[in-house]
Amino acid sequence: MKRVAVLPMDDRPVNYDYPLYLSRSAGLEVVLPPREWLGNPWRASRHAELVDWLAQAVPAADAAVVALDTLGYGGLIPSRTSPETAEAVLSRLAVLRRLRAAHPGCPILASSVVMRINRSDSCEEEKPYWATFGSRMFRLSSLEHKIELGEADSAEIAEQRGLRSQVPDEVYLDYRRGRARNHAVNLAMLDWAGEGVFDFLLLPQDDTDDYGWNVAEARNLQARIRSRGLADRAITYPGADEIGCLLLARYACRQGGYAPRVWPAYSSAEGRSIVTAYEDRPLHELLRAHLAPLGGALADSPEDANLLLFFNSPVEVQGNGDSQWIVEEGVGAVRARMPEKFHPWLDRFTGSEGFQATLREIQSPGRNPAGFVRAIVDALKTGKPVAVADVAYVNASDLALCRLLREQPEVPGLAAYGGWNTAGNTLGTVLAQAVIFAVARRAGPTRAQLAAHLEFLFLRFLDDEMFQGRERERCMFEDLPSMGLEPTMERLPDGKAGDIEGRVASRLGLAAAELRRLFVAPGAVRAVRVDRIHLPWRRLFEVGFDVGVELD
Repeated sequence: MKRVAVLPMDDRPVNYDYPLYLSRSAGLEVVLPPREWLGNPWRASRHAELVDWLAQAVPAADAAVVALDTLGYGGLIPSRTSPETAEAVLSRLAVLRRLRAAHPGCPILASSVVMRINRSDSCEEEKPYWATFGSRMFRLSSLEHKIELGEADSAEIAEQRGLRSQVPDEVYLDYRRGRARNHAVNLAMLDWAGEGVFDFLLLPQDDTDDYGWNVAEARNLQARIRSRGLADRAITYPGADEIGCLLLARYACRQGGYAPRVWPAYSSAEGRSIVTAYEDRPLHELLRAHLAPLGGALADSPEDANLLLFFNSPVEVQGNGDSQWIVEEGVGAVRARMPEKFHPWLDRFTGSEGFQATLREIQSPGRNPAGFVRAIVDALKTGKPVAVADVAYVNASDLALCRLLREQPEVPGLAAYGGWNTAGNTLGTVLAQAVIFAVARRAGPTRAQLAAHLEFLFLRFLDDEMFQGRERERCMFEDLPSMGLEPTMERLPDGKAGDIEGRVASRLGLAAAELRRLFVAPGAVRAVRVDRIHLPWRRLFEVGFDVGVELD
């Protein structure tokens, strides 16, 4: 069994647990450092211990997947807040040069995130001043990039001047220095890739847009990739939390001699051309980019494809996943169950652009989830691997689609499903699971591989649909207000976090029982176990739990 050492971006389930499920599905052994050595919003990773861990893990591994943000800054969140200089960060990363020189036969697949620009006034994952100036800095970023490109009109130039006068110099300059440092490190990583330190380098753009300082940096990185002839071993595109899974899948593809040829089918007429939230390109181009690390390409026809990908795409504009539950429950019903002091909050929420976009998507005559599900089931009957990327809404599955999918007994035969966070996050994990499934199926999967695949598929539906799309929203809009708390996905007060976690565990346990009816089948799956349901970062944005499948 091949062994892969994985140094994750942080300790969240998406970065720590998902590679474990996918490695078992691929028939690989993944070695991870202790979770408590990794970073999160209130601590940086333990650099010295991780360096020692790498020094022991890499010589015994057949490949390494390394999040450079963890090694250089202490994790994804510290990469935005760290005061370190570029020289200090590069010094921390130098261990990889030494390991590559000492162990040239162990390929290193690395990632380093192009830092996001948070568009809200929240400092939960940013420096403290972002709570006051975040939204203005986000708009400044967009305007200044547009001005630099010569594409801004006179009103936008005037707006930029006004916003700049509202942001103190010390805030503006401190943030720009941090961005310059991270960009310098990423440029250096491309140089290292050119020198052969990395076999592949992924530079994902975290929460991107059409314009911004981050977009300018990504274009600069792409120009460097082209000028240095690195297109076969480096890429930058929108994404972040899916990259560990995708790099693991790249290794599995190389080991299995598999190059995905994907035929995408979109649920809406304009789906391939829609630019979803937090991305900078249409869905079809996002797919091309995510195929690059896998050595994949688009097929000329379904017959020519070795993977069929069904995109549940927006009809007009990507809605907000956290709004679906309110629409389905009815705004009036939610208001009636909410203490009166939160009614103004609910009015602002339901009057927001994001909520209105969700409402339009749900009511659009261009939506046909029943027909889309019929096409998926028909595709499953062809015998080719079939995957579903559910990106009609950001930060949750399409509830109407998933209800229909759960009525189809063929659905546990999917190669992959995903509907979480951004379209890039969803697409990356869906492709990773799907190609690993395809590689395993070609070779003949073991019982352990099949069980691991079903565990991850079950996890995706339980998390993306039943938690993110349903139970999280019920908790936000009912439980938090009943406890005197404004609905939020940010960190919960210490005195109430335990109670909220208990409610989530109870409701998600009931949802798991509901989902088991789809997966448990005589002669195939005897039981599905869900354990350890918890809120890893003490907030409602993400959930953690373990899934175990027992085959007949």
